Amino acid sequence: MAEDPHDVVAAPAVPPAQAWPSGAPGAYIPARAPMPDPRSPLPGLPFGSSYRTPRTRWWKGLLSILIVIVGILLFTTIGGLVAAIVDLVIGAQDAHDLASGLIVMTPVVLLATNLSIVAAAALSIIAHRFVSGVRMGFFHSLRPGFRWRWLWISTAIAAPFYLAFAGLNLLDPAYRIEMSSSALAFLAVIVLTTPLQAAAEEYMFRGVVQRAAGSWLRSPRWALIMGTVVSASIFSAVHFAADPWLIAYYFLFGVGLSILAQLTGGLESGIAIHTANNIFLLAVSAFTGSMDAGFDRSAGVGSPVLLLPIVMLAIVIAILAAVARRKRLALVTPEPPLG
Repeated sequence: MAEDPHDVVAAPAVPPAQAWPSGAPGAYIPARAPMPDPRSPLPGLPFGSSYRTPRTRWWKGLLSILIVIVGILLFTTIGGLVAAIVDLVIGAQDAHDLASGLIVMTPVVLLATNLSIVAAAALSIIAHRFVSGVRMGFFHSLRPGFRWRWLWISTAIAAPFYLAFAGLNLLDPAYRIEMSSSALAFLAVIVLTTPLQAAAEEYMFRGVVQRAAGSWLRSPRWALIMGTVVSASIFSAVHFAADPWLIAYYFLFGVGLSILAQLTGGLESGIAIHTANNIFLLAVSAFTGSMDAGFDRSAGVGSPVLLLPIVMLAIVIAILAAVARRKRLALVTPEPPLG
């Protein structure tokens, strides 16, 4: 099997001044080659391949993906049960409806849903650090640490698109704005927890699943394809949509954000888009009394209109990628420090 060029780090050329230490004339000491850190990605890799370390094993990627899936199913089930009990106690749900499987979307249910996803994302930290064995600094991007400035730039670019798109729904005469206590309760939950929920999904699906699947292949191109298909498929599946248009929408949304992570070298832009999309659409649903309709994913509710936000997503991705290039964001993993 041919050696992976990323697994071999050549010794750098050393100028004569470094080759002859002072006080030891005539004694040549060759400089040591950089030693690869087993907890850091191999150098020169794009985001989709950045789970490849000197200790990469195929089963680590598989286990990381299973941890994410189990975490989502476990915590959303627990959260749903807790929300149902609380709503029953306060009279927001009907026991007969719950017994028949009908759950009304309430502020408590939305809060439980969002916090359940955040709790599931906490398990992705275990998958990243202790299963895939990558330093926590690389949890967010290809350079250690979270790029806050790039997050705000991405938000400034993406938010106006999604605000305008959500506002278009108000042009439908069927929608009427309702200033009710329920709408205000929904708004509080949306503002306080939806950014965390959106970020949690990015860390799970683009941060862990995409890179875990990408670690199975040495070629960065095929790693991106593998990671994108696997992460977008699971992302679509866990939304439990029965309508083919909705399934396609979630899949293409996941594909777009996987490509965006590759083009910007991290998760910050995806978090900005995901947050803007969810906040504005949920806010419109809350103030038009259509929260239940907004979460209806049964067969027949979708249509080709769902392709319009995908087109908008492609436009936003193209803009963010261009700005990322202009700002010279790091798009590959760094070289190890000299030993």
